[in-house]
Amino acid sequence: MKISPRDADAAVTRPDHGIQAYLIFGPDRGLAKERADTLAKTLLTDRDDPFALTVLTEEDLKADGAALADAMAAMSLTGGERLVRVRLNGETGSGPVLEVLAGIEAGEGRAEAKLIVESGDLTPRGKLRKAFEPARHGAAIACYADNLHSLGSLVDQVLGEEGLSLSSDARSAWLPRLEGDRALARGEIEKLILYKGLRSQRGEGADEISAADIEAVAADHGDSALDGVIAPLFDGDVTGLDKAMTRAISSGMSPVAILRAMQRRLDQFGVVHAAGGNEAAIARSGAPRFGPQATQFKRQMGFWQGRRLDAARQLAFDLERDLKRSGSPSEALIGELALRLARGAARARR
Repeated sequence: MKISPRDADAAVTRPDHGIQAYLIFGPDRGLAKERADTLAKTLLTDRDDPFALTVLTEEDLKADGAALADAMAAMSLTGGERLVRVRLNGETGSGPVLEVLAGIEAGEGRAEAKLIVESGDLTPRGKLRKAFEPARHGAAIACYADNLHSLGSLVDQVLGEEGLSLSSDARSAWLPRLEGDRALARGEIEKLILYKGLRSQRGEGADEISAADIEAVAADHGDSALDGVIAPLFDGDVTGLDKAMTRAISSGMSPVAILRAMQRRLDQFGVVHAAGGNEAAIARSGAPRFGPQATQFKRQMGFWQGRRLDAARQLAFDLERDLKRSGSPSEALIGELALRLARGAARARR
């Protein structure tokens, strides 16, 4: 079954019980992940059951061709629904997925679990789409970049949950910057909420977001003075990072500014990977395009991708949220996170 774009959100929040396998794909990897997450939460009746969910990557399928079939056939120890999630980068490694779907369509045996396959952009002539789109018990959901209208709806919904609203100037200045990656857009919305303060933290009259607020936290609002810290951090140069952090803090640089610069660079890596990793994607992300800085950025892209990148983005966001809520000493905690990320990049370089 081919799900139309206008029905995509309904398909993941109110899934058809006759569908056993889902393919969620598209150039906007952030939106694909968000819809896969939503569908997973909808399908799992007991989200606290550690045996209810199995997650497999492209590497897992390459290492063990039977891993997916085994996971689909495994029974729940608690008797509830089971779900298998597979994360692919494209058509590579899709053989086991196609075999499982063919078995479901042919009625060969009984799959004990439902399947969600998440991937990047796929051509209409590719094997995955050609298998899922006409399937009786499979569904294909394409995820394309948000337009200004859908972005506006997302922003209003998320901000509204915290009692915030955008001024007209802020809306016109900010929404165009968020186009192209749902994960980046959500991250920027969440950072803006933290900047303004949660509903319980704000004073009277602080519920409208101005253009000045946008400029204070926008992902593409760079600060060249921070390059001395950011370069060794994402390069895995632990010694260089330690020296750079000491110089920066001694000169009066705000630790929170360093955290924001870390988030900005992580967001750029995410945008570039989601858009294909080519020169056009780099240009769209706002990353350096020429000279030694561009060479360094491209090298760092190899270290910061997949699970490592996802984990780093989450750690940086969680730290900013915790600092906002607790008022903990930011210098030590941000320094600790910077060191942790640098060590991760150092391991990736080996």
